This record gives sequence, C-alpha cells and structure tokens, in this order.
Amino acid sequence: MRTVLSVLEVIVLLFGLIGILHVVSARSNRPFVLMARVEGKSMQPTLEPGDRILCVRAPWHQGDIVVADVAQEELVIKRVDGQRAQQVRLVGDNREHSATYWVYPKDIKSIMLCRLLLPSLHSVSAEAQGTGYSSPDLSQAR
Repeated sequence: MRTVLSVLEVIVLLFGLIGILHVVSARSNRPFVLMARVEGKSMQPTLEPGDRILCVRAPWHQGDIVVADVAQEELVIKRVDGQRAQQVRLVGDNREHSATYWVYPKDIKSIMLCRLLLPSLHSVSAEAQGTGYSSPDLSQAR
C-alpha cells in the first residue's frame, strides 16, 4: 500500500509542478510549458482530435512533434521532417489532411512532451483544419 501511495504522491507533485510552470509562463511570448487540445486530423494517427498534449520549451530534433509559428494567425502542431540551409520542414503525420511548412528554427516554440489524459485548465484549441492551434496569449504578443 505504501508503494501505491508513493506513486500517487509523485503523480500529484508532478502535475502540481507542471501547473505552476504553466501559470507562471502563460503570459510569456514563448511559455516554458504549454497545454494544447488537438481538434484537427493532420497528426492522425499519432494525435487524435480531442487529445490534450503537454509541450515544453526545449531543443528539438528530427522526428519531434513541435509547436511552431508559421507566420499565420495561429501556431501549428507538426512533426520535424528535415532541414535545408537555415529552414526546418514541418509536416503532419496524416498527409491527406495536412499542409507542409518551412520555418526558421527560431519559429519553433516548443516540443511535445506527452499526451495528457486529463483536461487542462488553460488549454488552447487546434484549428478546424488540423494545421495547428490558436492561443490568445501568444497572438496578442505580435
């Protein structure tokens, strides 16, 4: 019983820390922790509409799922698929329902850490076409 209690304590502490980091960084142009809700089909089968993901500001690598600014009004959730010169190619896992973008490394805001099973308090939604999500906090920083 003590082991189960310890595991539960660690889980509660972890989510508490994530929540604190999210609230502290929510007003930043590039928050450390970002929670998002997926609504589109562009990242299927990896991410399904309605999935909630936890993203963190960290170095990205080939194959990572990232949140990026693609010079539109919303950010996008895509996979890093390659690089040329000084740009990074971002694609969706579902090529039939996704656009491809070339962005500069500075435009990648965070990487996906994990998919969450619990609803978040301050989530942002993916746009209907599945190419990303919009965030009121980030869009006002432009």
